[in-house]
Formats: sequence, C-alpha cells, structure tokens
Amino acid sequence: MHLLFAKFLNSFSRGNFMKTWFRAILLFYWATGSLAMAQQGTLAGIAVKPENILFVGNKSISSQDLIAIFRGAGTVTAQLSPEKLDTYDSHRINHSLNMILTFYHNRGFIKAAVSPPEIDFAASNPVGRAQVTLRITENNSYRLGEIRTNGAQVLSPALLASLLNLQARAPVNLSKITTGALAIQEAYLALGYLDFDVKTRVETRDDKRVADVVLDITEGKQYRLGKVEMIGNSPIKDALVREFLPFQSGDIFGKKAFEACLQFLNELGTTPILTASDVTFSYNRSQALVDVAINLEGKSKK
Repeated sequence: MHLLFAKFLNSFSRGNFMKTWFRAILLFYWATGSLAMAQQGTLAGIAVKPENILFVGNKSISSQDLIAIFRGAGTVTAQLSPEKLDTYDSHRINHSLNMILTFYHNRGFIKAAVSPPEIDFAASNPVGRAQVTLRITENNSYRLGEIRTNGAQVLSPALLASLLNLQARAPVNLSKITTGALAIQEAYLALGYLDFDVKTRVETRDDKRVADVVLDITEGKQYRLGKVEMIGNSPIKDALVREFLPFQSGDIFGKKAFEACLQFLNELGTTPILTASDVTFSYNRSQALVDVAINLEGKSKK
C-alpha cells in the first residue's frame, strides 16, 4: 500500500501544487500524531536514509553531527533493532528533535528552535524513501552573566549559586540549571523545608549576549518530627527501639534523617526490609510538625 502510494506521489513530483498540498497533509498528520501506523501488529513509520536527512540554518553544529544525533537519539533505550534504524514514527522524531534542542540549549543557544519537519515523498530519491528537512534557528549564543536569588534566607546566595555548578562567562547550560535546581531542592529537604519551591528563569541581555539566571525561592516553614508510633510486633521492646532511633521527637524532619531511621531499623534485622511505603506521615502545617507511624511488619509486604 505504501509503495503504491509513493509511486502515485512520484508521478506528480514535478508539480509544485502537488508538493505543497502533500506537505500540508503531512504536517497535519504530524500535528495529530498520526504519522505512525500499526499494520497487523507491526509498527510502520517512514523510511528515511541518512543521506535524505537535511538540516538548514545550522552553523555552530555540523549537519553530520546533527544527523548522528537525530539517528541515534533513543535507539539504545528503545532497544531498536538495526533493521529499524532508518524507520521513524512521530514519537521517535519528536525525541530526536528534543535531543537536538538540548545540544543547542546546553551550548548557550538558549533561544534555538527547530521548525516542524518537512517530509517530502515527492523528492527525487528511490521509491518508498522520504526526504526530511529540518530547519534550525540558532539565534545568539549567550554566556553566563549574573546569578540572582529572590526569597532565600536560610542558604546564602553564594551557596545556592555554587549548587548550580555554572562556570562564570561560560555558555549558559540549561541542563545544568535544571539539575542544579534539583540539588537546591535536596538541600532544603534535608533541612526540613518540606514546602520548599524553586523556580528558575533566564533573562537575556541581547546587546551583550549575556544571560542572567534568576532563582525565585519559596522556603516555607522548617518541619520537625512530632510523634513516632511503632505499629506491629517486634522482639525488642518498643521503648528501647524508640530510644535508640537516630530520629527523635523535636528533631528536624529532614529527608536524610528519615532515611537513616529506616536504615537503622533494617540493620536490626527484626523486621522485613522497610521502605517509605511502610510509613504513614501526618502533616500539621500550622505547627510545622510531622507525625510518623512505622509498620514494623511491613504493610507493603502483606
């Protein structure tokens, strides 16, 4: 069916109207996610050879490298067989385009964009093969300017900036900003700030091709441990276990401290392996307390 369709299209290959009309239909199918089809249980996409993948507008990254990224993205995690390496559906193309954008965004081209692919069956190439054209808009490359923080009182601006791991005057790396924000969140959670939130934004100064990173932080309250309840049977007295727990009422309710508590119970060897799913948390936000009930028999194992 696809071969006959391709032959039909090639018969109109010299008609500009036909090409424009067909590309419009392909973009419609692309937008609705219908490019990939299932026939008799086998996923059928479009066959695109490396020589028929064209990049336009790229300057800082060669077309050869972009083709390698486009073809390789996600193939290992998806366990794609070699015979399917040149077959693309909408999901695979989307993933490949996201990887290309990531490469640009991590090299300072934070305003780079990729237009929807132009898929042309009417191009002059073997029957049944498509040509894909990808248009890149790189825009400017930005270097790091200032790192500014709003709303932070517990941790200093210098410490917060260090957790982003950005190099002064180096090209802005959006992936580093994302992972740095997660590191900041981990630091606050360890200190008991359970309602903590951080939002990152990048403000560009086009005249200097510099970008400032801004951290908007909401710290919230610092939570402490309220009551600790042991549920279930244990060969060791409840009071004795409670006394030796590295997590006492009034302590800061930090993520690391809670994990140490579970590790201690597991080291005792008197319970099944306990995880966070064996614990019930009750939050009192007005008093910033967390009550904990630990099922010593492992409720998740029943």
